[in-house]
Amino acid sequence: MIGFLFSLPMACPLACGAVLTPAETQAVPVAAAQKEAPGITTEREKELLARIRQLEAELRETQARGLRQQQEWIEYTRVLQGFSKRIPEPPKFVADALKPAPDPLAEYRRREVEAIELRAKEIRQSLRSLLISEGIRNIDFLEVGRPLPADGRAGTGPVVGRLLDDRGRMVGMIQADRLRLEPSRSGRTITIILEDGYESRQGVKRPFENGERRLFLGAVDPEPWIEALPDLMDDASLAPMIDDGLWDVATVRTRMARLLAASSNAGGAAWRLAGLGGIREGELRDVQFAEIDSVTGEVSRRLFADAGRIRAHKDGGIEISLTDGTVRRGDRAAPFLDGRFRLVLPYADVTDWRAAELPGLAARGVPAPSGEASK
Repeated sequence: MIGFLFSLPMACPLACGAVLTPAETQAVPVAAAQKEAPGITTEREKELLARIRQLEAELRETQARGLRQQQEWIEYTRVLQGFSKRIPEPPKFVADALKPAPDPLAEYRRREVEAIELRAKEIRQSLRSLLISEGIRNIDFLEVGRPLPADGRAGTGPVVGRLLDDRGRMVGMIQADRLRLEPSRSGRTITIILEDGYESRQGVKRPFENGERRLFLGAVDPEPWIEALPDLMDDASLAPMIDDGLWDVATVRTRMARLLAASSNAGGAAWRLAGLGGIREGELRDVQFAEIDSVTGEVSRRLFADAGRIRAHKDGGIEISLTDGTVRRGDRAAPFLDGRFRLVLPYADVTDWRAAELPGLAARGVPAPSGEASK
């Protein structure tokens, strides 16, 4: 029986390599079913034989269908090849119309990123140019990151720079997460503040003390820096208004000059009010003080500050707290330690200072008495 089953495919015309026409394909199962195979005596064997004949017929049909599809595809590609040399390019408006519409949100983000990257390049170029114009050649910023505010403070980052010697040779690297600027119009200074970084020399990394490194530039005109790099400075540093109009500046200047002279005559240091730009929110703005040497009568040092507030001590004396400024002795300038300077007048009469109704000691601005400003 087994030998008979193996011999069945040999009797099939497809197994012998013959090619059947569709009519012959349909006639084979019918003719084969009409013949009674010799030696088959059980119904099960008849069922198996019929199943084999059915599968063979399905296989032949599948092969014939695949051949027809291949022929159709070959004919289709042949027709396309004939058209390829004659079909012109579509008009531009048609090609543009077929393009998918851009995503408005994606387009906005792309333009925003491009604007930020362009601004980052401008900041780097401006920063390097300003440093060179001020004669600062011991640091060269290679990367300044992106100008994005963090924690409500202006700035850019991350920052990478080279440290150079007097001959322009690299001696180290400096890296920080953020960089921002603090200008002082009164002190004519710029302070470059690097945050959360380190300085590397000869392979040794030294983290910034208290997470901050300050690069002080004295005797600098801050206006070009403010104009070129406003996004690296806080809004308070950019505000040009230094007077709110609530105080008579000339009167305040006259009264302070008289009170400082009285404090000096009482035995204190000889301080003079050299300049007062205005008064804003009870603070002296754009203020300058000069200390006079008691022996020579010349100016020994000058204080320049963006802001100053007058306070009275409980135990007596007056303190003028100055912020964001510099101390100058001759041609040398140094920033205030931690950004503050306390001008203490221990011999000042607190009663006289309160009676003068000065900013910080009076609740609000008081108009000058008639003729006092001209004394």
